[in-house]
Amino acid sequence: MPVIVLAGEEDFELYRHLEGLKTKLLDPAWASFNYSRHDNPNPQEVIDLASALPFGPGNKVIVLDRMDWFAKKRSAKGDDSAKKAKKESAKAAAKNASKDSVDEDVLGEALSSVHPNTYLIFTATSNFDSTLRLSKLVAKSAELKEFKKEKVWAGSPNANLENWCRKEAKHFGATIDDDAVSYLIDGLDANLRQISSEIYKASIYVLPATHITLNHVKNLSPHHSGIFALADLWLAGKVAEAYSALKELQAKQNNMATVATMQTFMSKWVEIKALCQYHNEKAAFGPGVQRRELPEGELVKKIAPELKIHPFVLEKDIKKLRLVSLDFLKSKRMELTHLEHLVKTGQMPDTHALELFLLKDAKVPSKK
Repeated sequence: MPVIVLAGEEDFELYRHLEGLKTKLLDPAWASFNYSRHDNPNPQEVIDLASALPFGPGNKVIVLDRMDWFAKKRSAKGDDSAKKAKKESAKAAAKNASKDSVDEDVLGEALSSVHPNTYLIFTATSNFDSTLRLSKLVAKSAELKEFKKEKVWAGSPNANLENWCRKEAKHFGATIDDDAVSYLIDGLDANLRQISSEIYKASIYVLPATHITLNHVKNLSPHHSGIFALADLWLAGKVAEAYSALKELQAKQNNMATVATMQTFMSKWVEIKALCQYHNEKAAFGPGVQRRELPEGELVKKIAPELKIHPFVLEKDIKKLRLVSLDFLKSKRMELTHLEHLVKTGQMPDTHALELFLLKDAKVPSKK
C-alpha cells in the first residue's frame, strides 16, 4: 500500500523500521531524485505531495515526519497555564488554519489515488488515536504500523522485551544470558535505544567470543538501581547511607547522569506531592469536622489516571513521600537546578555539587 503510517512512542524502533523501508523501496542510484522529507506538513501540502511521480525507474519515497495529526493536544499545566495555553492556541490557530479548512474529500481522494510507485510515509512519535478526524481519514487509505512503548515494572518479567534483547544481540552477531537481559531492562528503564547501544558495546567487548554474560554488561553498563537506592535513602533521611550509595554510584557512571536522573525524580515527586495535597485539601469537611487526609488507596485512584502511572508504582511513591513536605521538595528541586547550573558554567565541580545537595539540610524535615 503506497500510504503508510508509522506511529508510537517507541521512536527507536519506529525510525529503525523507517530506515528499513527506505532501503527496501529506494533504488540507490535514483535516491537523490526520489527521496524527500517534510516536517509536519499541513493537509494542502500533503495533497500536493500525494500527486508526485517517481523520477526514472523504481519508487519515490516521501516521508512526512513528526506529524501531529494523530494525537490529541495536551493542555499546559502550572500557574501560567492559562496565559501559555492562550498564546499557543493563537499560534496554532494561525498555523493550522489550512488544516481546519481543508476539503476532506479532496484530501481523501488524493491519498487514495497515490501512484503505485510513490510511497507516502507518515511518522508520528505519539500513539495513534483512531478517534481523531484526520486519523480516521488517513486510516482509510493507509497501512498502519504502531510502535507502542512496553510498560515495565521493576522486578517483573516482560517476555516481549526479553525476546527483543535476544534478537538485538543476534543482530550484532552475539548471544546473551537471561540474567544479563534482566539487568539491562531493569537498569536502563527499558530504554531500547540505550539497551541496543549497551548490547552492541558488549558484543564488541567480548570479541572474538560471541556470548555476552551478566559480568560483561555489569562491567560496561550503568545500572539505574543504584540511583533508585540513593534516592530512597535520601528521602528516608539516611544521609550517611545515601552518601555511601553516591560513592558507589560514582564508580559506575558520570555525575551529571546522576544529576539528570535526580532532576527527573524531583519533578515527579513534586507533582505527586502537590496532587496529594490538592486532593486532601479538597476532601469534604465542615463545622466540627477535622480536616482529614485521604487514605493512600483513595489518593492512588484519583492521581494515577491523571499522571498515567501504574497504581502499584504510585502507591510506593506516595508512601516514600509521606514524611517530607511539598515545600521541602520544591526548595530542594530549585537547589539542584542551581547546583547544576554552577557545574555547567564551570563554577563548581560536579562531585561537590552532588555532595552538597545530599548533605545540606541533612535532616529531612517532616511533613507538617
